[in-house]
Amino acid sequence: MSYSDVARDGRELRPYSPAQQDESDKATQEVQQQLFGLSTQVTQLRRDVDRLGTAQDTVKLRQKIADANQKSTSLAKSIGQRLNALHAEHKTQQTGRLVSTFEATLKDLQTTLKVAKSKEGASLPKEAKQMPVPAAADLESGVSADEHQGLLQQQQQQQERLVLESRLQYNDALIDERDEGIQDIQRNIQDIQEMFQDMAVLVHDQGIQIDDIDANVSSYEMRTEEAGREIVKAEKYQRAARNRKCILLSIVLVVVVVLVLVLST
Repeated sequence: MSYSDVARDGRELRPYSPAQQDESDKATQEVQQQLFGLSTQVTQLRRDVDRLGTAQDTVKLRQKIADANQKSTSLAKSIGQRLNALHAEHKTQQTGRLVSTFEATLKDLQTTLKVAKSKEGASLPKEAKQMPVPAAADLESGVSADEHQGLLQQQQQQQERLVLESRLQYNDALIDERDEGIQDIQRNIQDIQEMFQDMAVLVHDQGIQIDDIDANVSSYEMRTEEAGREIVKAEKYQRAARNRKCILLSIVLVVVVVLVLVLST
């Protein structure tokens, strides 16, 4: 029995069948691909977040960040679920490495979302388009110059008032969208924190398993050394036994030779 056949509870572990091993390898590769995709999404998200508060900060950019936020968090949840399942079925050091990589990517995503929350709360996006200005009404003919001038001023004041009201409504809409986006970011940050807690359990369990494996390896190494010493002792005993046989045989030969010589005289 080799040390790889011993479980931490003392029972023997049977090696995976080829079909089980293929299934484990396939699941591991799929998780690795998902982790690569998540890392790529987080990198792009970080670049977009860096543009917040600059001249490139537009409604379109913030919508792009919100979509990327939801997509990355959803993918992270999927990876977390698959890692839990993979860890439950195949507790290997490779699974432990995947968990560590996932934790690092989660930390990066969480930091990026916190920066996005701070920047979005500090400013509003730049206007992507000019506010529409109501067209001036045609003046009636037959009015005096003074009346004409008065009507023009009234129309100008009315247009300015409408533009101001439109801008206020536009800013109110931006504020509402910003607040909703910040709330979504906060919810996703909390989801990521929960995923951290789940991963902490896996890391702890993985650490115990690795410690048990190391203990089993050390135990078998000690047994191997002890067996080696026993073999050396056995070899020495065998050599001593052979030497004693040779001595006894020599003594017998000497006695025989002496007897022959005595009897012949």
